[in-house]
Amino acid sequence: MKSLHSILQKLREDAWYTQEELANMLGISRVTLANIESGKRDAHDMLSKYRDIFDMRETNIKLGDIDYPEFSVSPGNTEKFKELLLYILYKVGMKPNIGKTVLYKLLYFCDFNFYEMYGKSITGIQYIKLPKGPAPYKFDAIIEEMKEENEILTVDSEYKGYRQQKYMPNRHYQKVFFPQEIEVIKQVLETLSDVNASDISEYSHKDAPRKETKDMEIIEYDLVKKRNYPYSVLQKIQKKQEAQQFAKATWFFNDLANEPDLYEDYR
Repeated sequence: MKSLHSILQKLREDAWYTQEELANMLGISRVTLANIESGKRDAHDMLSKYRDIFDMRETNIKLGDIDYPEFSVSPGNTEKFKELLLYILYKVGMKPNIGKTVLYKLLYFCDFNFYEMYGKSITGIQYIKLPKGPAPYKFDAIIEEMKEENEILTVDSEYKGYRQQKYMPNRHYQKVFFPQEIEVIKQVLETLSDVNASDISEYSHKDAPRKETKDMEIIEYDLVKKRNYPYSVLQKIQKKQEAQQFAKATWFFNDLANEPDLYEDYR
């Protein structure tokens, strides 16, 4: 039977959390978490926090019953994904709230919002349902490639008392996006780029594609068809058009009431 400390380490690694990220969620230091995972510190008093974060029973955690289902993943357009990441970083990366978690969600909404409108995503990259919300599959591997190619820099920072991993573009993004893609990307950044990690994670949890997917499984793009307002981009557009039509109608009938002679012209 596996020891508890090795089980907890595997649980973190399978969910793609760094020690710093999980330590922040647990409310402990990275050193304390490292001691837990090495067996130097007993972790039984932390199991309730692990249970809440990973949405698993304490009994399952103790038994090591933490294996997630396997899945096949299409690679998508990794090069275009890199350009989308650089575009986002170039536009909003200097904002203090833009760390790894927020980036995950901005990328997700760019791809899924575009898919809802046009039937395909911008990058084709797959996203996985993590406890904190959707995340690009193999994000860390892509980041490592970009670091090796000197395209991006990683910076450890702090935001509102929490450690944060930020990314800085080390080259300008290439102009590989269609006008419709730029329009959707800009709308996502305008709406969500000022939201902090906790709030944007909570917001993403209620999006239909994420809600309809089991933990640690790939989120299918077609699930956008189950979206409702305010997540549905198409429903937002429809409501905006209806509001504009109502405003025009109200303006017209107000004019008729104030200028009765207009009625004869209208007839």
